[in-house]
Amino acid sequence: MKVNLLDAFLGLLVLLTAGLFLFYIYITIDTKLFSGDGYQLHARFDNVDGIVTGSKVKLSGVNIGTVKSISLEPENFYAFITMNFDREFNFPDDTEASVQLEGLLGGSYISILPGGSDVILLNNQEILYTQGSKSLLNLMLKFANTN
Repeated sequence: MKVNLLDAFLGLLVLLTAGLFLFYIYITIDTKLFSGDGYQLHARFDNVDGIVTGSKVKLSGVNIGTVKSISLEPENFYAFITMNFDREFNFPDDTEASVQLEGLLGGSYISILPGGSDVILLNNQEILYTQGSKSLLNLMLKFANTN
């Protein structure tokens, strides 16, 4: 059977492209956040539009965790979110969590703003100070009505 040089080159190119793609995926995944060596914090929000399981949790624009689960509390209709963090991050008990837009077309993430308390939140405790997501349409309407 005669091997065509072009077929061999194209096969090699496909394998190389697939390998580069897998390498890119490997280096872009933050493996520390999935190691299972972290801890969980919870928070209640009135609105979590754009947040899904796996959404980023950021501090000063840096990824420090992920959203593990989202559920709705039937007694008060608040969204109850569980977040995973690496053990190296310790947050005071007056820390604030807010839902932020990644961009006009991007998704949402949870932003963490540490407080100044000396008391540290432990595994499975709750961040009490939260701010839900704001609708871009409502913000634009509010801005339009002020002029």
